[in-house]
Amino acid sequence: MNGSEPADAIGSTDRTLVFELLETYCAEHGLRLTAGDTHGHAGLIENGSGKRWFFKGTRFDLNTLGCAEISNDKAYTAGFLHAEGIAVPASHLVMSADIRDGRRPPDAVLDFAEEQGFPLFVKPNTGQEGRDVMRADTYHTLQSALHILAKRHDRLLVQEEIRGRDLRVIVLDEDVLCAMERKPPEVTGDGESSLAELVDSHGRINPADGRIDFELSQQGLMLESVPAAGQTVSLLPVSNLSSGGSAKIITDEIAPEIHELARLSAKALGLRYAGVDLIVPEERRPDTAGVVLEVNAAPGLNNLYRRGSKEAEIVRKVYVEVFNAMIQK
Repeated sequence: MNGSEPADAIGSTDRTLVFELLETYCAEHGLRLTAGDTHGHAGLIENGSGKRWFFKGTRFDLNTLGCAEISNDKAYTAGFLHAEGIAVPASHLVMSADIRDGRRPPDAVLDFAEEQGFPLFVKPNTGQEGRDVMRADTYHTLQSALHILAKRHDRLLVQEEIRGRDLRVIVLDEDVLCAMERKPPEVTGDGESSLAELVDSHGRINPADGRIDFELSQQGLMLESVPAAGQTVSLLPVSNLSSGGSAKIITDEIAPEIHELARLSAKALGLRYAGVDLIVPEERRPDTAGVVLEVNAAPGLNNLYRRGSKEAEIVRKVYVEVFNAMIQK
C-alpha cells in the first residue's frame, strides 16, 4: 500500500511512534495490526471477529469526521467555542484572493488592527503544529505577513495576542490525560556568537525557517547580530515542540478550572480526543481562567516523547488510554 510520508516518522526507515506503540498494544491484546505503508503511518487494527479500526498519523477512529473538520478550521472553532461561552481571541478572517498580487488589505482588516492594537498574529486558517504562524507589530509588518502567507494559503486569520502561560491539555472522553506548559524557541547570547551560529546550534529549530528573520527584524536584530552574554532572544512566535519550542509536564499543577475549560472545549466541538491549546492570561480576567486558541483533533505527541524518559512514559500511558478508548468504543 502507498501513502504520503508520515508527519511523525522517527526516521527514513523506522516505523512511526504510534505504530511502534500499537505493535506492543496489539500483541498484548490479541489484535492484528496491518501497516498501510512502510513507516506504519497508516493502518488498521482487527480483532478475532473481524472488526476493524483504522488510523492515520495521530488520527484514530475516535472523533467523527465532521467534528475533526471543524476543529481543523480555526475560524469555525473560535465561533463554536464562543457560542458556548468559552473565551477565545478576537479574530478576523481574511480571504487571500483579496490581497494577492500585493493588493492592500481590505479596510475591515486595518480597522480590526486599529481596534485590537499590536502585536497581532497572522496564521493560516487551517493547519497544525504552528506552521506559518507569524507575528506583526506594525501595520507594515502586518501587510507583509498577510502577503507572504496569502501565497500559500486560501484563508488567513488575524488574531489578537493574549500574553500569558501557553498550555496544551490532552483530553480523552472529558478526562485530562496530560497537560504541559510550552515556551517558544529561544537562544541565549554569550557575547561572542552571532544569532546565526546560536540558531545553528539550537538543535531543534530549522535554520531555514524564514520566519526567524521576520521575528528578529521586529526586535531590531538580524542573524548577524551578536547578542550580549545572558541576553535571551525569541526566535519564533509559536511554542509548538515541532517548531523547536520547549515543554514542561504540569498535569498535577494546573488549576481545576483549567482542566474544566479544556474538557468543555473538547465537548463543545464534539471531540472525544483532543489537544486544547490555551493561554492563561498574565492579567487575571474576571470572565475566564484561560483563553482557548485552538483545539486539535489529532494532537501529536512524538516530539514530547523524545524529550526524555519521563515524558516518554507519559506519552506511552496516554496512547494506551487512546487505544483502549478506540477498541472499546
